[in-house]
Amino acid sequence: MVTIAAKDAENFIKNDFSRFSLILLYGPDEGLVSERAEVIARNITNNDPANILRFDGDGIAADPMRLADEANSISMFGGMRVLRLRAGSKTLVPALETLLAKPPQDAKIIVEAGDIKPAHALRTLLEKSNLAAVLPCYAEEGRDITRLLDGMLSENGFTISAEAKLLLTQSVGVNRKRSRMEIEKLFLYCLGSSHITREDVEAITTDAAALSVDTVIDATFLGQLDNIEAEARRVFADGTDAGVLLGYALRHALLLQAIRRDIDSGRNVTESIKSSRVMWKREHLVSEQVTRWSGARLTRAVQILSEAVLSIRRTAPLAEAIAIRSLWSLALSISKK
Repeated sequence: MVTIAAKDAENFIKNDFSRFSLILLYGPDEGLVSERAEVIARNITNNDPANILRFDGDGIAADPMRLADEANSISMFGGMRVLRLRAGSKTLVPALETLLAKPPQDAKIIVEAGDIKPAHALRTLLEKSNLAAVLPCYAEEGRDITRLLDGMLSENGFTISAEAKLLLTQSVGVNRKRSRMEIEKLFLYCLGSSHITREDVEAITTDAAALSVDTVIDATFLGQLDNIEAEARRVFADGTDAGVLLGYALRHALLLQAIRRDIDSGRNVTESIKSSRVMWKREHLVSEQVTRWSGARLTRAVQILSEAVLSIRRTAPLAEAIAIRSLWSLALSISKK
């Protein structure tokens, strides 16, 4: 068994997978899981899409022997084949146990799953097997999106100004699939020009994931209790994990804390915000928030959010309720000011 740290994933997917019969990729970002599965599949098949087959996980779970039959079939085109499965609501364990007992010679299995926990049957089975590679897929937020953008710029022959790049990475969010769609939309808009400017980004970006998240965070730090739950539920329905939302809120609290500390030392509010590289469209909101929060209140906010993040890791089924409750707590403290 090989389990790869999320930070090493980009290097790992370029490896030789000949010693593995089965590869599990899992994580909260479906787009990132799918993209890495595609890269691995193409590496294994020498970029031959005819040898990459897709199957519904629940369909395989209903007929476990079908996977073994498919894996041991002879390829019509020659070469190594890849069978890609998307895990559904039904267990794939019986089908995978059969394959691990007698691995196919000319096929590899890639299983794509959501943010499954350590005790999940898939992980329990595959993390014990020497024939399996287990790859967690957690986006590294800004750094991951920057790498995605740099790669897509190079592939499509575009250059981008530093200001436009900063604005774009702030706007597209952390969902890999949505980010790629937003970047591709920008490239279409810029056809006929090889250089992307800030004006191009402003014209086309829709703040794919950030708009809803920012709305929740702004409601929290402006004390707008009535807006928090509805906006948070919208964020969760959109596919953002409760822990990720709190991570953004914690990062925002630390930003306000740094600006507040700067102001308390005698610096001008506007200068402090600009030096913190706040997105220009949000400067007025950050200014209003930082004037409402004292240093002591922000220290307490950081503590509340940090504790909530830990609680979510320990009690995953209550993640959304814990997130909303912690945001309410912050908003309530400032609304009473």
